[in-house]
Amino acid sequence: MTTPARIATPTPLSLTALYEAPPSAEPTSDEDVVHFIAVTARAQAAVDEIPARTEETLEFLAGRFGFTADCTATATSIFMTLSKGARSWTEVIRVRASSPDYTRAVALHRVLERVVGGEISPRDAAERLTTLLAWRAKPSVLLDVGAGALLTASAALLLRADRTELGLVALLGAMVGIVLHLVGGRQGLAPLATVMLAALASAAAFGFHRLGIGIVRPVPVIVASVVILLPGWRLTVSMSELAEGHWTAGSGRFLSAVVTLLLLVVGVVVGVEAVDMSRDVRLVLPSAGSIPAWIRVLSPLAAGLALAHLFDARRKDTVWIILICILTSFASYVSGNAFGTTAGAFVGAFTATALGTLLARRLRLPYVVLQQPATVLLVPGTIGFLSFGSLLDQNVNGAIQTGFQMLLVALSLAIGALLARVLLRPVMSREYER
Repeated sequence: MTTPARIATPTPLSLTALYEAPPSAEPTSDEDVVHFIAVTARAQAAVDEIPARTEETLEFLAGRFGFTADCTATATSIFMTLSKGARSWTEVIRVRASSPDYTRAVALHRVLERVVGGEISPRDAAERLTTLLAWRAKPSVLLDVGAGALLTASAALLLRADRTELGLVALLGAMVGIVLHLVGGRQGLAPLATVMLAALASAAAFGFHRLGIGIVRPVPVIVASVVILLPGWRLTVSMSELAEGHWTAGSGRFLSAVVTLLLLVVGVVVGVEAVDMSRDVRLVLPSAGSIPAWIRVLSPLAAGLALAHLFDARRKDTVWIILICILTSFASYVSGNAFGTTAGAFVGAFTATALGTLLARRLRLPYVVLQQPATVLLVPGTIGFLSFGSLLDQNVNGAIQTGFQMLLVALSLAIGALLARVLLRPVMSREYER
């Protein structure tokens, strides 16, 4: 038996050694393949929050080794039965809700490429993926704070913030970054952090407005400050999952997004009452007017840079993420200006998915690394927040109208991305082939 290649322990800053270690040629049993697919399921769930993609990957790998797979993935578990001839294996895997981790996603992609290409055996790959699951990027509070401030500032630019508002928003964004850094992966603290941060942003915005410190428009400041907490991406993904028949995952994700919006509104109310302005509050976003061309470029550039860090992307992928963000925002703006908001969302999502897929294929990346950040810039989280905010004014008709617009934009994004995936199916079906 050939001795398996020794895998270098990855440093805290790189996983390159994991997927570039010398290949092995050890024999493979059916049990090795089953174990490899089970470990892949855990790794896929750890780096990708969309269960449908986990199902597709597992079924593809099973077919590659002559197995048939019956797989059902949700946000919390994976049920999988593998069959080959008269034998079958059933795995029930408990997983935790994940956030994007592009560095590990690229490493997983490269390992699976080598397995599909026959360079490394399933047993060897399972060992590498076990190492991958244990690896974590070294957190940096300074970078987290900077990314939070940069992302909120990019949103404030689109809302035509002046210098006072921009400074306040950046400060609040930095505080959001600090809190999210401290909360980390503690899911139990997420609802409390959401309410607390929304209350802080609300109290600061309305407090500045009440004291007359500069010309501060409270609602734009609040929206920009909590933009990182808005669940627009979850709303969009839930629409996509429901449209494709993934009822359990889609409905669960949709309800999660609605609860997050309610938590944000509760936080805003707490902040308003803290500065004793509850009678004068209306959560209505004023019109931003025309936006200069330089802001149309600078805002997605800043947002792409911030999201690349928040999603743990590799430094070498950051430039491509920013490029796709700028092109997607431009395509969405042009089409939206010509045909309306929903058309802009549709074209933007199609552009992000199509360009992201084609470029990711050339760069040997999972397409989500380039597609997701650009799509996040288009999601309707702000519309949903304002919809629930309208209920505070007892404006039921306004809330229904805004809520319907939120669902329409989310569905347009989902359909645009789906159309791009259908047209590029020949490319996506060869995702793990060089």
